[in-house]
Amino acid sequence: MSQDERNHRNEFTLDEKHYRELLIYLPEGVGITDMDENLVFVNDEFADMLGYEYHELLEMSIYDLIPEREKDLLGQESAKRAMGVSSAYNMIMIRKDGGEIIVRVSGVPRRDETDKVIGTMAVVTDITAEREQELELLKLSRAIEASPTSVVITNLDGIIEYVNPKFTELTGYTTEDALGKNPRILKSDRTPPETYDELWETLAAGKVWQGRFVNRKKTGELYWEEASISPVFDSDGTATHYVAVKEDITRNVIAEEKLQLSNQDLELYTSFLQHDLRNDLQVLMSHAEAALMLVDSNSRASEYIAIVQAASERMVNLLDVFGRPAESDEVDIVDIIAKCKSNAEKTHPNLTVNIDKYAEQTEVMSARLIPMVFDNLLRNASEYAERDVAVTIEIMSKDDFIYITFSDDGPGISKEIESRLFEKGASTTGGGFGLYLTKKVVEGYGGKIEYLKDNNRSGATFRIQLPAKPS
Repeated sequence: MSQDERNHRNEFTLDEKHYRELLIYLPEGVGITDMDENLVFVNDEFADMLGYEYHELLEMSIYDLIPEREKDLLGQESAKRAMGVSSAYNMIMIRKDGGEIIVRVSGVPRRDETDKVIGTMAVVTDITAEREQELELLKLSRAIEASPTSVVITNLDGIIEYVNPKFTELTGYTTEDALGKNPRILKSDRTPPETYDELWETLAAGKVWQGRFVNRKKTGELYWEEASISPVFDSDGTATHYVAVKEDITRNVIAEEKLQLSNQDLELYTSFLQHDLRNDLQVLMSHAEAALMLVDSNSRASEYIAIVQAASERMVNLLDVFGRPAESDEVDIVDIIAKCKSNAEKTHPNLTVNIDKYAEQTEVMSARLIPMVFDNLLRNASEYAERDVAVTIEIMSKDDFIYITFSDDGPGISKEIESRLFEKGASTTGGGFGLYLTKKVVEGYGGKIEYLKDNNRSGATFRIQLPAKPS
């Protein structure tokens, strides 16, 4: 400051009226205290800020208006004023209704005619909303920094102004590489041009665009990402920036492609089964039927041919299960088990099956492969028995589930495999895939199967739980 400026300030004077008007009508809070922080003057703005009347505050101290945790801070600031030092600081104050606000205090020493410090004069500004906004922005910033998705912010010309750490991790481009560049640095020749046309048309209309890109990393490696790009508007509704939130879906895309190839192979395989295997089974069944007409119905040969015929019919039924549309599935568990019983008793002459129904609700959610479960359990009961074997199947329902208890009076499960009964390869006779696949089928329909051990009886008992079809 020049000497002339100093002289001008020293020569310029204000009377008491000017000072009073300044303090009263200043659009910021003004508080004047003595050395003990007792209020001797406040303006209307200060009183309104704290929800008090003017006269109420003149009977109070600043210490009455702050929480306990702020009193050390106020003591330190009062000590500065006593030494003639001005300062600015943030502090929490308590409103008359008990609510807390954050204020910015700019305090200067208050002096008497002898230049002795006799208190503080302060301008007080409520910055609660500003600080809350800062905290929200800080939380948002930290969330974006830690986001598992890429975040890119560009101006309206598409120039990158911000990328988060995930962008760098995914693409290999550092922040320095990306800032000031266009997202075209990621462009590959695998994204159709129409995608970009649609993108800019949508953003120009002020709408959010969602779609998929095939982009290229800094190393040249391709990757797929699902993107959502939104315009950012200012308070006047004018677009100022674009924000892109992008998720790396490369693994999903590769998995989808593999699944499509597998499905194609499965469709071909199923077609071959439906055609070739069905034809062979029809030939087998026709010859079995002809053979039955040529042999004595009471002979052992007739018994063997009937078994072959029943097994062939079971295989044709399985092919039908895979070949028909899902919506035509049989879902009544009683009917499903009844058909399995009929086929099993034809195929396994040593097997007798009894079905006991104790449930009103017997329809399950879905059951395309459920016949395989009971075919397998019935076949196991027959094959592991050295004599005739009886099976009892009880059907009950409770709490939106259908429970099927399957019990036989055969030799039961050996201790050798009891603990790993449903594991792949668990068997004492080779194979060991039946119960493993049975468990997979049941769980695939949202159910479960368990082996119930009973030391007081012979045989094996399984309990199956399946979701009931909503009534």
